[in-house]
Amino acid sequence: NRVDELGLSEPTIQRQGGISAERIIVELPGIENPERVQNILKTTAMLEWKLVKAGPAADQETLVKDSGGKIPEDSEILRGDLKRTEGGYYLVSRVPAVTGKDLRNARRSVDEWNNPAVSFVLSPEGGKRFYKFTSDNIGKPLAVVLDGKIQQVATIKDRIAESGIIHGRFTPDEAEDIALVLRAGALPASIKILENRTVGPALGVDSIRKGLSSGVIALALVVSFMVVYYQLAGVNAVVALALNTLILFGVLAYFRATLTLPGIAGIILSIGMAVDANVLVFERIKEELAAGKSVLSSIVAGFTRALSAIIDSNLTTVISAVFLFQFGTGPIKGYAVTLIIGLMANMFTAVFVSHLIFDLTVSGKKGKKLSI
Repeated sequence: NRVDELGLSEPTIQRQGGISAERIIVELPGIENPERVQNILKTTAMLEWKLVKAGPAADQETLVKDSGGKIPEDSEILRGDLKRTEGGYYLVSRVPAVTGKDLRNARRSVDEWNNPAVSFVLSPEGGKRFYKFTSDNIGKPLAVVLDGKIQQVATIKDRIAESGIIHGRFTPDEAEDIALVLRAGALPASIKILENRTVGPALGVDSIRKGLSSGVIALALVVSFMVVYYQLAGVNAVVALALNTLILFGVLAYFRATLTLPGIAGIILSIGMAVDANVLVFERIKEELAAGKSVLSSIVAGFTRALSAIIDSNLTTVISAVFLFQFGTGPIKGYAVTLIIGLMANMFTAVFVSHLIFDLTVSGKKGKKLSI
């Protein structure tokens, strides 16, 4: 949920090891500030509103002096966050009035002095509890606690229902990050980063260059084979293939999709599938010509009889790609997207466009031999 809030393209989040493994691999392409993202992922984001019974004090002993030097059972001692408050120790109630689980939404906003703050909206049930709590404790101090540290202490001046605002010495980015983790929800356990690797732009560009080179080489080999083996009919296939690739890149550009290495692999496979459809048609046409049929009737019969095989091969692959997109991680989804778009375009170009080119080529040239 937190990674989705960052708005990244094709992130990868997966276990390292088996089902009971305690390690998670997180790969986030396009991150400009890795340190900020690490802080967002590490923050447990356990938010609580607790009644302040005493404080602030310079030390814990001062807080428990009136209770015989012991912390009351219904209370605990928390420290103020030095970045948000004046620091010191506070004696607060152990049971919170409401928690982050009662949040319905949180976003960055500004307070009455136009300083960055975090506004929140509680669920209807949480709002009812908070309304009763604030009604019973008007004039008393209330602490906003995030991950065991007090972020703000304010006096309850009026009843508060479902919405409110968290003040603090926030920068705009800090307020945005706190709102983000609150919206995503608290983690049930803390996270410890064991290893951090950053792939620089030079390495990324080199990988993309190699991926594009492999695609160009594959395309050149396929085009050469089709032209040499099928002659003018091979040119037909090359034109249909070029249109197929153009449609694919046009759709990717329209949706502003990010082209990754797995995505390039999907394009290369769709090129092979496109040529495969043309091969099925051409071989059927050759069989019809060998049986003594005319050129036009051979073309019609070739496309008609190859249609079921083309639809079957492309449709089954599309179904497999849909499952990859549904259950795969980020890079696998990129592979599935380019493959699905390429195959859908292939069924149009291999059946309709290629047939149209054949009709235009042999129209008015009855009796002439077809180069195939």
